[in-house]
Amino acid sequence: MSRPCWVGSLSFGLLHVPVRLYAAVEPKQVRFHLLHEADGARLRNKRVCSADGEEVPYEQVVKGYELRPGQYVEVTRGELEAFDPRSSRTIELEDFVELQEIDSVFFEAHYHLAPEVGAERQYALLVTALARSGRVGLGHLVLRHKGHLCMVRPRGRGLALSTLYYADEMISQDTLSELAVTGPRPSDQEVEMVLRLIESQSASFEPRRYHNTHRERLLAFLERRARAQAKVVEPAAAPTPPQSESAPERMQAFRRIEEGIAALRREGHRGVQAEGTASAQGSLRFRQQAARTVRSRPGEAVEEPQAGAGQGEHEPT
Repeated sequence: MSRPCWVGSLSFGLLHVPVRLYAAVEPKQVRFHLLHEADGARLRNKRVCSADGEEVPYEQVVKGYELRPGQYVEVTRGELEAFDPRSSRTIELEDFVELQEIDSVFFEAHYHLAPEVGAERQYALLVTALARSGRVGLGHLVLRHKGHLCMVRPRGRGLALSTLYYADEMISQDTLSELAVTGPRPSDQEVEMVLRLIESQSASFEPRRYHNTHRERLLAFLERRARAQAKVVEPAAAPTPPQSESAPERMQAFRRIEEGIAALRREGHRGVQAEGTASAQGSLRFRQQAARTVRSRPGEAVEEPQAGAGQGEHEPT
């Protein structure tokens, strides 16, 4: 369950209802971060002084109100907090008006009003009374250190609260020069034709029929791009253990060497003896290289082992 963004009470006259305020809408937008193209790392924003180009620590930042281009009046956070509206935990309903009298352009944000535990009876009384009156209540709400004009109305099984813009925040149509130009009056036949078209496409409002197709298409594209860029990391093959010779094989190799040396001694030629010894050692190096080739993965270059390397030694792969 979501957390309430405000806890207080709703009251008018002798009726006092403890309530909790919950957000009624959650805008869904596809948000992006700025990344460094070279390495994909996320970029961070810095506070840089426009005069000297140096980064400014947060504790040295003050707010300023621009009187005219390039001229500011500086204020501190403490001075601004002194002007914050007095925090209040009560929404006092001051007026009750018909909902149709409020232009929808005044609506700002929407919330659910839920009763506190133990206040269900008073809450139900207010819901029923507002529904039968056909009117909505207007009052003031202090939310996140800001004062709001708000409207409370029955909705579904409970109450809904909407914050409203103030009148001086509205942009009048009189400021649009395009609306001051009057065109030729449409004929009755033209109006009737458009009315028939409207009637042919008339339907009941069903919110679930309408979808944010731009967001859905964008998310589908991002999902396809993520799958295309995903790198399939194959598990590395376990290194093959060094293939050591068995005891009988080593004994046979030693016997062949001894037999070769004995044959050379019988001939009595030292040079031939040295050649035979080198041939025997070359045979051992060939066996080490062969074992090294088996341990290497296909397609990898195999370096020549260094002279004097012990049997079974190999470089990590």
